[in-house]
Amino acid sequence: MSTASIIARQETKARAEKNLRRCLVTGDMRPKDELIRFVVSPDNAVIPDLACELPGRGLWVTAARAAIADAARKNLFARAVKAPLKADPDLADKIAGMLKKRCLGLLGLARGAGIAVLGQPQVEAALKANKIAVLLIADDAKSDLNAGKAAVSRAFTRDQLGAALGHEHLAYVGLKPHGLSAKLVFELTRLDKIADKAHIEDANGESGGI
Repeated sequence: MSTASIIARQETKARAEKNLRRCLVTGDMRPKDELIRFVVSPDNAVIPDLACELPGRGLWVTAARAAIADAARKNLFARAVKAPLKADPDLADKIAGMLKKRCLGLLGLARGAGIAVLGQPQVEAALKANKIAVLLIADDAKSDLNAGKAAVSRAFTRDQLGAALGHEHLAYVGLKPHGLSAKLVFELTRLDKIADKAHIEDANGESGGI
């Protein structure tokens, strides 16, 4: 193996290791994308940092409802920093609410980017043309649409979808392939792991498909 190849492999390994963080609950090293970052506020409260932007030492927990609940219940945040901290016992529900807001915000950006398809007839036509990457169906809407390879989510109400996209209400929303669509899938996946019920289906109608 050439020196250049050895150096390239070492750099790749170093980048991968730099992206790993240890979960407070399991002790496992995981990629940052698989965890939720928390920081401590000036008044010693545990604050979720979903965008990984807040200053301070990061405390990482696997992005799963049970793990987050255990971290709060077992006082693991306080143990990690060796200081009295206040962790909300409903921390998982709080994070789920924050993730929903992030998802709806991405829908608003998708509208501005011109990649949103609204209404059942328009969405159905775009699905048939294989132009939809993410399909959002209101939680109370009935649908026999063939989603094909599109990721499917039922995480929102008609009013929530409508408000995010400048309408009174919407039952069906499709997003074309785009960087924003990929970000939405990422956030929907995190939401599905932390919410109290599954919202996501794959093309076969099975939960947790993304």
